Amino acid sequence: MTIKWKDAGFIGHASITANLRACMLDTASLIKHLEYYSPEKISLTLEAQSWGKPYPDESKILHLRNGSYALLRETFLTCVDDPWVYARTIIPPQTLLASRRLAHWGNEPLGNYLFSDKLTYRGKIEIAELKTSNTPYSPIYNLAIEEDSTLWGRRSFFYIRNKPLLLTEIFLPEAIKCINSSK
Repeated sequence: MTIKWKDAGFIGHASITANLRACMLDTASLIKHLEYYSPEKISLTLEAQSWGKPYPDESKILHLRNGSYALLRETFLTCVDDPWVYARTIIPPQTLLASRRLAHWGNEPLGNYLFSDKLTYRGKIEIAELKTSNTPYSPIYNLAIEEDSTLWGRRSFFYIRNKPLLLTEIFLPEAIKCINSSK
């Protein structure tokens, strides 16, 4: 179930709408960008946060040894009880040493930290188109989403005092519908 992530610059315009592309390529806070399209305020729900083994592709891209542990954080961004975005953050141990506050971030949006710390910057953004039937992210399975729905994901690299963090955000059908229907 490997996702084919592509550099954001190589995503063809024909495969993604202009609104969704703009949202996915925006380098500022995702919550603020989503609120432009949403009828209500976007809220965050912490699904899980614990030490675990990242997926092999996540370990590889973060230069972690296979089987290494990292802090895994999974959240949903919701609008009026509808899940809009599933987010998975991989925080390697060396990154936590650079910023211990991240281990206790809880229900706060990660962007509140990432965009307020002057020693944090965003690296490259990758984008992928995927189907609900082939996503490796188990919290998405618990949602009432049609099996072959198209989802879009973006994967961003952040560096905190030059230590990496990987943030994967999967745009769910309700968000895609609202973003695409906006003029």
